[in-house]
Amino acid sequence: MYGTIQRGRVKKDRVRELMALGKEWDDRGRKNAVGYINSEMLWCDEGGGRFCMIIHFTSKEAYRKNADSPEMDAFYRRLRACLEEDPEWTDGTFTQWDSPYAQVPFE
Repeated sequence: MYGTIQRGRVKKDRVRELMALGKEWDDRGRKNAVGYINSEMLWCDEGGGRFCMIIHFTSKEAYRKNADSPEMDAFYRRLRACLEEDPEWTDGTFTQWDSPYAQVPFE
């Protein structure tokens, strides 16, 4: 499995548009994203409009194929217009996940 994290801040006047994009993704976009597992958007308590979105795909290759598609580029540009600035992305293959403190305690 491959995951990535996006952090950003939504413009106050664009929250409804962002929510509409989420519904559009659920209704149409994810059906065309081969290897897509799920995503969730978490709103931060401090600082209005701050969020963290976690996205999971079956593999990094499946994620890249989707992310590099013209359809996803157009969708991303619409999403980006809702944000105050470019979001911060974290690659889910960070070595922090290899830490014994980050592992589920099963043998």
